[in-house]
Parts: sequence; structure tokens; C-alpha cells
Amino acid sequence: MKRNKRKTFAYRPSDKIISRESIVSVILGAAGIIGYYLLLFGSIKTGGTSSPLSGAGGWILLVVSAIGLYFGIQSMKDTAAVMKWKIIGCTCNGIVLAVSVIIFVIGIIAMI
Repeated sequence: MKRNKRKTFAYRPSDKIISRESIVSVILGAAGIIGYYLLLFGSIKTGGTSSPLSGAGGWILLVVSAIGLYFGIQSMKDTAAVMKWKIIGCTCNGIVLAVSVIIFVIGIIAMI
């Protein structure tokens, strides 16, 4: 019986492979954190009277972090990729989503 001499390689976690979804998730999470820092810094600098554009920026950051969290969850399906980048991406996007919810709740309370 003839044996197939062509080897097929499977990636292992020790190969230090980083998936595209993990990279996108980390980039979007970092952009969200930096974006919220800039929005909050601008709001403090103007004494809390910021323009409606900063509110729109907050909603955009919410959507960006939701997309980043989606990519972070999708990266969990890739079992061969490095877990560190998956966790960093999900954590960054989770922080941005939590800050979005906190700011939203504070805004509703302030309107009452």
C-alpha cells in the first residue's frame, strides 16, 4: 500500500499565530479607549458644555466597540491563535462598552 508522503501541518498554540480577528479587535478596542479619553478630555476642557458632535462621537465609539467585540468573539473560534491577543481585544472592547453604558445612564439621570 502506498503511503502519502506529503505532510499536512496543523497550527498549534505554540506556533504563536495571531488571527486577523484578534488584531482587528485589539485595534478597535484601543481606538475606542483613546476616543473616549479624547471625548472626556474635550468635555472637561469646555466645562461640560460640549457640542452635539461629541454625543455623536460617543455613539460612533459604541458601534465601533460593538464591532470590535464581535471580532473578539469570532477570534475565540480560532483555537490555534495566541490567547493573549484574544483576551486583550475582548477586554478593551468590553471596557469601551461599559463606559458607553455608564455615560448613557448618567445622561438619562441628568435629564430627570
